[in-house]
Amino acid sequence: MENATSFGAQAQTYAAARPHYPSDLFDWITAHAPQTKTVWDVGTGSGQAALSLAERFDDVYATDIDSAQISQANAHPKIRYQQATAHQSGLPDNSVDAICVATALHWFDHRLFWEEVSRVARKDALFCAWTYHRAHSDDEVHQLLLDPVLNVLEPYWSDGNRLSWRGYIPEEIAMPFEVIPTPAFSCALNWTPSQIAGFARSWSAHKKARLDGKGDQLAELESKALAQLGDSPRSLTLPMHCLAARVS
Repeated sequence: MENATSFGAQAQTYAAARPHYPSDLFDWITAHAPQTKTVWDVGTGSGQAALSLAERFDDVYATDIDSAQISQANAHPKIRYQQATAHQSGLPDNSVDAICVATALHWFDHRLFWEEVSRVARKDALFCAWTYHRAHSDDEVHQLLLDPVLNVLEPYWSDGNRLSWRGYIPEEIAMPFEVIPTPAFSCALNWTPSQIAGFARSWSAHKKARLDGKGDQLAELESKALAQLGDSPRSLTLPMHCLAARVS
């Protein structure tokens, strides 16, 4: 499986543009973890999920393969950031109450990752991974901005992205644990068209397209769309899919 080291080249864009996740997701995680002493945030990126977990757990161990991503994360007294792969965390055996993966599971070597999860989990630890699907906004935003950009990016999405959109099907990622049902969650945002465009620029496919010579085309599409859409905030919803399990 691919890894996410490619995000480091645009770590500042990623940190500025990626949304925070809904508080009810983290409340659910807290309620279903056996304890709230230690949580491992795998593939933390620039630390959006780690900050929310730090409000609920005593100790957050946040790892990412990319040091450039971690450099953009906000410091917090409860968070220990560490550069590490998903399958070599550096954590002791039986040391965490929950393992969380925010929009990153599709980049991991799953066979090795599940072995690491089993090793570091305390008895009945909670595993929870989540990802969001393609954004929903009003017709004007789709017609002028999102749809034209997505048409250009279509050939540049990786297998990992497409696995993510399918919703982390346990059989596709060989998850060895029994699934726990989760509620439906979503990111409900009120963003200006400029923020929505910045979110699109943070996508890995956007970077690949730019490297393949599509940068001018994408910049022109964005410029024309923003000129017509103006600066007023628009409703943007990111439907989420969660995969949770009890590690035993």
